[in-house]
Amino acid sequence: MGQRTNLLLQIEGRDGTRLNKVYHLQWGYRRYLPMAFIHLVSARYFKPDGQDIFRFCTGAMELDGLADLGNDWNGYDFNKLEDCQQVLMHCDNNNGAMVVIVTEDKSVFVYPHYRIGFLLGPEGLQEENEPPFSHWVTTDEYMRHQPRNKELRDDIFAHAFDTLATLSGAKHIAWRDNGSSS
Repeated sequence: MGQRTNLLLQIEGRDGTRLNKVYHLQWGYRRYLPMAFIHLVSARYFKPDGQDIFRFCTGAMELDGLADLGNDWNGYDFNKLEDCQQVLMHCDNNNGAMVVIVTEDKSVFVYPHYRIGFLLGPEGLQEENEPPFSHWVTTDEYMRHQPRNKELRDDIFAHAFDTLATLSGAKHIAWRDNGSSS
């Protein structure tokens, strides 16, 4: 029941270690997942000196309704679409997912680097005749495929989100894979 989504978070430490987390969110469609990313990015300005990147990022994801699925997902590389697809096949999901990859910079004086991507779930692809999670989509495409409320301006939100993501230094996976950005 409900609009079920997932957030796949991959954190890569400066020493090469990696931690993957998968979160489930009931009613997480539309703006919730992008707002969770904005929360993570804005929290970096308040990160205590010396706090490890893994503890910091997972702490920033302690949001109301976002449930850590708790399995060991470290064998997957969320940079790869195929690995994301395999993980999502183990999740209760009908409205898609957001993938966030946080890479700690080699220098302690530089903020982490972010990559973000969206995948459409089965409900968003009913009219498209495509399998779920089959390709990366832009923020705008993700928003257009969510259950709609005519009063909400999802196109304006998608543009504002992409602007904030770009200003934070985030790279959008769909842009890279479609040749529009690096």
